[in-house]
Amino acid sequence: MLKISWDAGHAGFGVTPGKRALDNSMYEWDFNDGVVDYAMEALSHYENVEQLRVDDPSGRVDVPLTERANRVNQWGAHLHISVHGNAAAPSANGIETFVHPSASALNRDIALHIHNYVVNRTNRRNRGLKEADFQILRATNADSLLIEGGFMTNTEELALMKTNQYRATVGRAIADAIVTKFNLKRKNQYRATVGRAFADTIVTKFNLKRKNQAVIQPTNIIRYIDTGGYAGPALLEIHNYLVKTGHNYDTKRGRDGSILFLIGPFDTGMANYREATASISKFDSNMRILTREQAAEWRQ
Repeated sequence: MLKISWDAGHAGFGVTPGKRALDNSMYEWDFNDGVVDYAMEALSHYENVEQLRVDDPSGRVDVPLTERANRVNQWGAHLHISVHGNAAAPSANGIETFVHPSASALNRDIALHIHNYVVNRTNRRNRGLKEADFQILRATNADSLLIEGGFMTNTEELALMKTNQYRATVGRAIADAIVTKFNLKRKNQYRATVGRAFADTIVTKFNLKRKNQAVIQPTNIIRYIDTGGYAGPALLEIHNYLVKTGHNYDTKRGRDGSILFLIGPFDTGMANYREATASISKFDSNMRILTREQAAEWRQ
């Protein structure tokens, strides 16, 4: 089992002083969070991988570096990845990745492999693999790297970093690099069409409870957690909708035994978000949207 820990550098909402674009149009954490989110989602589809995020996913608290490192070490991560946005003179641009000066040859090899994937996918300037005595690299026992995905102080790169397309490109490049480096195998996936009788049997067998709720995490990246436990026809309806539209989805079971459909991610400004919101609302008039805090019990 490969254990990978992540942290999105700093925090959002002005919590970490100075870590933002010069025009205040983006907090660094917004970019970092998006990259981590996309990377973790991509790796969730592979076998024998466990993931842990050691920063505050809400961005409201800047978890101290010592605490982040302690979480990594206590969990026993094999690989830790810290994601950041860079800052320097306006002319500075490109991707650079850091390892600790004492990093092993294996650590450096992994970091360089990931770095090259990100450079190739983004087509940004290759600033190379570098050494730095950053605390998050020094204090973690795992093979660790810190990747700077672009310069907020560069007008061109800031424009990219503010888009979910670029964040997804960076995050998925990191994930794909890990997949190839560790020869990860994709989880078995299949699509099946079930009849009403079979769907009703599932509901009865597992004593599923109706939870007609949809959950949206209040970030730029939207994930729906559609709490299942539908009667047969509705269960089939939403299953067929997900298959037809091609939305990525995973299933899990809530603490009360109900089935949850995790679908997305989407961007609030894109057509697929509006379409999905409108479509899901038709499945049941009692469905409602919850905040991250309200949804906490469904994400256990």
